Amino acid sequence: MQQEKVTISNFIKILKKNHPQITVKTNLTFKQLTTFRIGGKIKALVEITKVDELLKVLGLLKEYDVPYFILGKGSNLLVSDKPCKYVILKIMLNTITVRKNKIICGAGVSLFKLNTVAINNGLSGLEWSFGIPGSVGGAVKMNAGSFGGEMKNVVECVYYTDGEKIYKKTNKSLQFSYRKSYFSNKNYVVLKAIFNLEFGASEDIKNKCLNNLKSRQNTQPYNKASAGSVFKRPLNNFAPVLIERCNLKGFKCGGAEISTKHCGFIVNQDGNATFNQVFKIITKIKKTVSKKFGIILEEEIIILR
Repeated sequence: MQQEKVTISNFIKILKKNHPQITVKTNLTFKQLTTFRIGGKIKALVEITKVDELLKVLGLLKEYDVPYFILGKGSNLLVSDKPCKYVILKIMLNTITVRKNKIICGAGVSLFKLNTVAINNGLSGLEWSFGIPGSVGGAVKMNAGSFGGEMKNVVECVYYTDGEKIYKKTNKSLQFSYRKSYFSNKNYVVLKAIFNLEFGASEDIKNKCLNNLKSRQNTQPYNKASAGSVFKRPLNNFAPVLIERCNLKGFKCGGAEISTKHCGFIVNQDGNATFNQVFKIITKIKKTVSKKFGIILEEEIIILR
């Protein structure tokens, strides 16, 4: 039977009492944990390093009706500057093993680490993702892609949980499409993925990765705080092209700015941009593009209020 709803502070007391081995941090902000360097105080961040710990925490969250949010590398996220009203579950499932041409990888592993393992084992198919500052779990959930590659081309299967049981889905049932998957609008947590790759020469794979990274650095504001591409690609068009044709390149609101290097990015120019400043720019872009071209842009980033 569901318990009466409790505050986050009281929930953490309950969690610590029942599972003292689980690490809980209370002195963090999203400004520290997102690539946008924006966001308010976090009342409680629970570090998840084991699947059984995740199930225990999710069970308690459900029992006490406490809202929560799953955090990976924070690379595709714009968060409110107000104190967070969620318990944050930081996914740190970082095991990674290689079996022949397959990599079995925890959801918390960074794409950089995944690529490093692939290079060292002469496994090709992930080069397109080199330089993306995300985690495996987040990349699977949104079917991340670039340079003509995407997750749906390399993921063999995914293990996930609803907080009670662990399930497995193979590629065909993962409903991969442009920046979407089976997990996009569901409250499931990705645990691990198995990647089916091809054998190749490590030096060739490494060179492809480095060339892709160089391309990102040359065409994107790679050294600026951002959340990556803000908008999904509209049908038969490109969001950055539409934004530039609206003469919005370099448009500013406080410390936030539409990148002059790549109009698909909004950057935290001075490190002091706020949620509201970025959100005002997003709103400005959507209204201007809609008025000029009749196209409704859809955010690719996750907005957490």
